[in-house]
Amino acid sequence: MKFVKKLFGKRRETKVLSNWTDFRFPSDVLKPNSVGVFCSSDVSEAWSAVYMAKALQDAYPNIPVHFASHQKVSELAGFLPWTPEMHIYSGTPGSIEPKLPEGVLFFCPEPGDELLKFVDKVSPLACVSSIEHPSINIRIKTATTLFPENIHGIMSVLKLKTDTAWKPAVPRVLADEASSILSPVSHRTLPYILATEAAAAVFEKKRAEVPLKIVLIDGKGSNIPSDASEGIIAAIVAGASAVATTRRDLWIHARALGVPVIGLDRKKAFSGWGSEPATGDTQFLEQWATLIRVGW
Repeated sequence: MKFVKKLFGKRRETKVLSNWTDFRFPSDVLKPNSVGVFCSSDVSEAWSAVYMAKALQDAYPNIPVHFASHQKVSELAGFLPWTPEMHIYSGTPGSIEPKLPEGVLFFCPEPGDELLKFVDKVSPLACVSSIEHPSINIRIKTATTLFPENIHGIMSVLKLKTDTAWKPAVPRVLADEASSILSPVSHRTLPYILATEAAAAVFEKKRAEVPLKIVLIDGKGSNIPSDASEGIIAAIVAGASAVATTRRDLWIHARALGVPVIGLDRKKAFSGWGSEPATGDTQFLEQWATLIRVGW
């Protein structure tokens, strides 16, 4: 009974309870017919879904892994070592295509409002997370809320094995596109530091040591299109020697991809992926000096 209590959290709100299919514990968790992950357009949700999908593929190697995603971040599924069953939406989650089969056991490391809309329109076997949410009816208690450790914790509690050392790899097509943007003539990119214009301005103002060429991700001095897809941005981040950013999305891309990064987070919004971004210029420069001293 302790194991059951450890798993099950608060039931969903009444308006979505009618959508649950019959569920048998623990057999439907340990031996489901199919599993899936869901993510909205948020970059953090997308990367946690990518890590979750890899963990599910490790744990359930002989059954389909469905990846339900907003179109904006769907390219990030290409960073997996295999192609999951893709289901994309661009408007509301209820318009997802192709449609999902019934009875999928869903995992959502970062449940949000879109998940509530999603489960209202599909028939999940159950929905699993470590975070309490109206759309979650199996809640796993883990030692940390940080990713990807949180995902490893979920799998550990369920007694399911996964590769804790795995990191996403850039698909060749996205790597080539990133190279063509950064080096349009040769398509061969020299080592660079990726930075936002605001972060680079702090370096310039304080005359900080910058040992490599800075590539600006935004601002007037940037050659990177403002409408570049999240997949292209992630590929550019992955190719950098280091990242200095005032943007949450770049911070999360770098943390998820294992790229050395420092962040200037004045609004305290860079949460969920470990490390501590700076909240002011002085701390930001101190972290930069430490990063240069340690190397990459």
